[in-house]
Amino acid sequence: MDRVIGPYREWRASLRTGLQSLAKAGAAAGQGPDDTARAALAEALRYVEGTLLPASLAEEFTLFPAVDGVLGLTGSCGVLEQQHEAMRQMAGDLRQVAAAAEKDGDTLAYGRYLQPLLFGLYGLARAHLEAEDAVFLPLLDEHLSESQVNVLVENSERIASAKAAG
Repeated sequence: MDRVIGPYREWRASLRTGLQSLAKAGAAAGQGPDDTARAALAEALRYVEGTLLPASLAEEFTLFPAVDGVLGLTGSCGVLEQQHEAMRQMAGDLRQVAAAAEKDGDTLAYGRYLQPLLFGLYGLARAHLEAEDAVFLPLLDEHLSESQVNVLVENSERIASAKAAG
């Protein structure tokens, strides 16, 4: 059904599939066995640090300005930028709790802290992605050219890769 936005939708696919690592880690936190919970938490942290947060930063430099340009406004994505900030803060909290659990060698004991962070981050990220998919991608599909979408994808990949690497 997409006219030109398909490549950008494909670029975002890993964002959706990775969400499941948050849900899986949330379910495992506090439920045991500890090695399963620890592995699930490590996978969720890899997704957050290596995919979700880098893609969020890329959106701020690519997707959001494209939406502003199409709408002829500035700051039209302010609510979504605030959601990114909330995700960054929740990710920081998650890192702290995960580090404490690792230091103590007992992920299960931290389940009551990990579960709300993991499930909360899952819910926020999922709602955020679904809102963008439902509103912004059709808007851009209607107004951008194929070459503009290709630039959007290339720049998003470049920014996200640099963020994930450093």
